[in-house]
Order: sequence, then C-alpha cells, then structure tokens
Amino acid sequence: MKRPLFLTAAVLTGLFCGAMILLSWGAFYLQMRADRARILRVAFLQTDNLARAFEEHSLRTVENVRQVLFSLKEIYEKRGGGVVRSFEEAANASVARYALRSREAQGNLFNLLSIADENGDLVLSSQVPFNPVNILARPFFQAHRKGEKGFLVGPPILGTATGKWYIPMSLPLEKPDGSFGGVVLASVNPFYFSDFYRQVSLGPKGAVMLLESGGTILAGMVEGGETPFGASIADSGLFAAVSSGETGALECKGLPDGIPRLLSYRKVGPYPLFVTVGAEKDGVFAEYRRRRQMSLTWVFAFDAFVLVFFGASVRALRKERQAEDRFRNFFEQNSVGFALVAADGAWIHFNGKLCEMLGYSREELMILPWKDITPPDVLEGELPLFEKALQSDQSDFFIEKQYVRKDGLRIDVDVSTKIMKNADGSVRYFASIVQDVSERKKGERLLEKRAAELERHREAIIDSMAVLAEYRDMGTGNHVRRTKQYVKMLLERSGSAALFPEKDLPMIWQCAVLHDIGKVGVPDAVLLKPGGLTPEEFGVIRRHPSIGSDVLLRAEELLGSDSFITYARQITEYHHERWDGTGYPHGLAGEDIPVLARITAIADVYDALISRRPYKEPFSHEAAVEQIRAGSGTLFDPRLVEVFLGCAEEFDVIAKDNSDEDGAGAGRKEDRDVPGDGDDGRRGRDGS
Repeated sequence: MKRPLFLTAAVLTGLFCGAMILLSWGAFYLQMRADRARILRVAFLQTDNLARAFEEHSLRTVENVRQVLFSLKEIYEKRGGGVVRSFEEAANASVARYALRSREAQGNLFNLLSIADENGDLVLSSQVPFNPVNILARPFFQAHRKGEKGFLVGPPILGTATGKWYIPMSLPLEKPDGSFGGVVLASVNPFYFSDFYRQVSLGPKGAVMLLESGGTILAGMVEGGETPFGASIADSGLFAAVSSGETGALECKGLPDGIPRLLSYRKVGPYPLFVTVGAEKDGVFAEYRRRRQMSLTWVFAFDAFVLVFFGASVRALRKERQAEDRFRNFFEQNSVGFALVAADGAWIHFNGKLCEMLGYSREELMILPWKDITPPDVLEGELPLFEKALQSDQSDFFIEKQYVRKDGLRIDVDVSTKIMKNADGSVRYFASIVQDVSERKKGERLLEKRAAELERHREAIIDSMAVLAEYRDMGTGNHVRRTKQYVKMLLERSGSAALFPEKDLPMIWQCAVLHDIGKVGVPDAVLLKPGGLTPEEFGVIRRHPSIGSDVLLRAEELLGSDSFITYARQITEYHHERWDGTGYPHGLAGEDIPVLARITAIADVYDALISRRPYKEPFSHEAAVEQIRAGSGTLFDPRLVEVFLGCAEEFDVIAKDNSDEDGAGAGRKEDRDVPGDGDDGRRGRDGS
C-alpha cells in the first residue's frame, strides 16, 4: 500500500522539530555554563579585592604591634630591666603614649602591654591598677624560654590579668650576659580585627578570618553568626591551600560551621598569618539559579511551541496546549581605575587598578605616554572630541573607548574625566575614572547574536511550515520564497508599511508565506484530484482559509495577540476575499478586507498565473500583468493594483531568480482560483 503524502510530511516535520529541540537544549547548556563561570570570576574578584585590603590592614596592625614591642624591649634592656619601676619608665614618650592611650588612638587594639621576667611574673604592665600574674605556662612564653628569638603570634588566650580574650604577640628579653630574661607581651584584642572586617558586607554567612599558620582562627567575623576564634581549620581544604601558597582562591567548606563558600586568601607580609575572605556559595549563586530557572522555563516553552506546531501540521483540526515565553540574561561587573594626568599629558598619579587593568607595572606605566595605550584608530576619533571639550565651558567629559594592554589585547572601557582648571581658565590637570566594561560589551554582543539566532529560528519555522504546506500538493517551495518577496515589495511601495510597527515588518512578509497552511486539513482525494471537482469538493476546498486560521488561532492564544501569528492569521483567513465581496470564506468587500490579505491576494494570483499547471501552460509575465489589471475593482484593491503595475518588472525579476526548474507546483489549489482559467470545472477549485 502506498504511503500517504501527509505521513511523509510528518516525518520531515518531526525531524525538523527534533533538531529545534536539540538546538534549544544545546544553547541552554552553553549559556548556563558561561553564566556560572562569569559569576565565579566576579565573586572571586570581589573576595580577592577584600582579602587584599584586609591583608594590608592586618599587616600594618601587626607591624605596629611589633614596633611597639621592639621599642619596649630595647628601652627595658638598655635600662637594666629590674631597676625600672614603672611601665612609663620602660617606654619612651611616644611608645608610652601610644600604649597607654591605645583605647582612644587605636580603637582598643591592646587589652594589655606587659613585661614578664624569666620566671613568667609580670613585672611591668600598662594596666591600671597593676594586677601581677604569672604567665610561665603560656605556650608563647615557653617557646621564647626554649630559644625562640623572633616575634611570635599565638592562638587566642583568655587573659588572667584582664579576664578578656587576647591574641598574644611577643618578643623575648635578654639579660646582659645573653641569657633569657623574660618576655615583652602585647595582649591584642581580637575584636579589633573583627570590628574592622564588619565594615563590609559579604551577604548572609559571609566571613572574614585571620588565621595563624597552624590553622587556628585568631579573629574574624561571620555575618549572622558567632566568630569562631580559637577554633582550628587544620583538617579543611582551606588549610591545605594556605599551607601551599601565599595567595589563592578556592571553593570549599573551609570554616568550622561547614558552610560551602567561595574563599580567597592572602598571606600577611612576612608573618605566619593569613587573611581569608569568603562569600556563601548559595548566596552567590542565588541569582544564577533564578536565571537558570527562567531560561529552563523558556526552553520548555519553546519546545512546547515546536510540539504544538508539529501536532497542528499532522492533525489539522486538533488543538494543542502549550505556551512560549521569552528569556533574558544579563551580566556586568568589573574593576575601576583612577588617574590624574597633567595638562601636558604626563602622569601625575594612578592607582593599582589601572595598572592591573592594563597589565603594566607601576614603573612601566609611569614612563608610558597615555596616548600610547590608546589604539591609533580610537585616538583619531577621540582627539577631536577631546579638543572640543577643552574649547567649550564643560568641565566633564565622558567617552566609551578602547585601551591596548601590555599583552596587545584590546579592552573596552568607559572613561569619565573631570577637567580641573586654574583661575585663568587654563587646564590644571585631568582626573579620570576608568572602568573596564569588556565583559559587559562581550555580553551585549552575545545578546545581539542570540537575538539574531532567535530571529533566524523563527523565520526557519515559518518557512518550514509554509514549505510543509507546499509538499502537500507537490510544491517545490520556490512559491514560498517568491511570495515573501512580492509581499515585501507591495507593502513598501504602497506605503502600507507605515500602518505597522517598524520592528514587525520583517515578520509580516515572513508570515505571508503561511497563507495556504490550511491545506494540511484538506483530504488528499480533493487536494490532489487532477480533474474537475464536484460542488461538495468545492465546499471542502473553500474551508482551507478557515482551517489555517484555526491552526494559527491556537498558536496566537498561546503567544499573545501582539505576536507574529496575528499577522499570519489575518493573511491566511482573508486572502481569498474579493474587493467586490464575492470571495470567501466571509464575503468581505473593499477595505473591510485586511490590507495584508489584499496585498497577499495580488502576490499569490500573480505567481499562480506565471506557473505551469497540468491543465494550462504558464502565462507570460505580460499576460499575467494584464489579468491582474483586469481584476482591478472586482477581484483586487484598485489602489494596490496601481502599485503592482508600477513595480511589475521587478516582480518578473523576482520570478526568474526563484523559478521552478521543472515547472513544479502543478496542482496547487490556489492556482484554480485565478482569472482566465475558464469555466470547465477547473476554475473555482477554491470555490470561486
């Protein structure tokens, strides 16, 4: 038994729909992978920048403590130790003032500054009143007593003299004979570091920690939680990382609370200390998961629409339910540089971010004229704008441009410049803020590319639906291409394009090719019948505009009345209406017929006249033009006929450029509805 034609079309449609579904999932996977990588880069950039700032603060603080202890040690040893009777005697004026007033000057950096003798007894202390205690059992005291001569930072201890937690920082004392003489101790308040770290917010569960090399937490803060100072991270991946390098970033459960974080760490100068900054992984990826869910919804919606199209094409009167939605993506985040440039173009000052952005060291960039980091083609367009700004009264200048990095790569930047002038109006210097927007520009280009891909996908679906209709009665598909170009030309030349939003125009001439989609619902016995038709068969043929409209109406209900399907349905349902009211399916007349349907009627009939049919030879271009001229005021809108006559030669060019090589297209049902086919039973195949 011969396989019905519509089954072959269903196989082709199924293959096409399957390819569209695979493409949508491939695009979803690539988009999500790139989006996740971008979020990781931004998060690690933020935590590393904060780690760098906290590392600098911690280094300055520890260095200050070491200098205070060194000064106390030096004075105490020079004065013979035991002859010193007060803490003030053991310190010069500046150190004493620094220590005694630390609660005001240093935000309570010190709980206590003290000196212990070789037996561990405190002999001098900044505490008032003095509370003598023994620290012989303290690990740092024992380490110095056993020969450690360097500056030590130990894990947090609960102080005996003050009753407060402190981070011990100490130096050993030596007697004149070189033997162990005791310890100079700074009891550093761990909350001094924590309070400083709290000046920034890393989101819920964000954490900043100061660690010693053994993995003990000295100080820090966890947003929304307690600071676990004194706890150890020696068994964590974070400890393994800081043990193997001075800086780095990783994703792990580095802190005792077991919460996964994105962590950056940096070594605090020459000291065995590390600062680590972490943002909770779930918080960082919350927006990513939302976008992923939205994109997943869009993919499902797109796939559902493809399935609706497949079901409507093989089951003409069956209505499907699905919805299509749009997706969105956004990403922008980058560094900011600052520079001061003299009136003669010489650098006055710039920050490290600008060096990092351009890939130069500070020394390299300082000797490099600013014009040399701008590509010549960019500089050529920038200089006239810059000169115009200087000659005007404006004091602010903004430009989007590119810089060339040391490695030769170009980066996109936004440069905001403040022109600082002297009292006489001459330029004093330029202050510029430079923001690297390469990722944003890359994202914009990607969005433009994806929008173009979506437009191509839509056009492919529309053309495939139209070609599918052509296959139903052995068409080649060239009719689809010709009709699209005819409609585009008539729409533009008639001025009708002004009736529609400009962004919708490409959709309109694309949708015109769907005018005969309803023939998927016409039985093969009628559609492919080579001879004359009975009145009942004429009635079946007359249903194809309504069938096509019903198929597209379902899609319109899913996509909304502002989608491209609205235009396609107007054309499909009304393109067989006639100017004098004798058309079908509604018998509309004159301007009650939608203008898109009137335009498509002329394009469709012209193409039918010049096509070869089993019951007629093709009309010449000239004869076809005359037939349409003759139908003016009866079959066609007279004004549109005049427009057609004005560009008829261009129709001929379109027809020749997209001709059917072997006269394919015979048997097309709309070809039985053209002027001049006679009254032998062939004319009126569409019921006219």
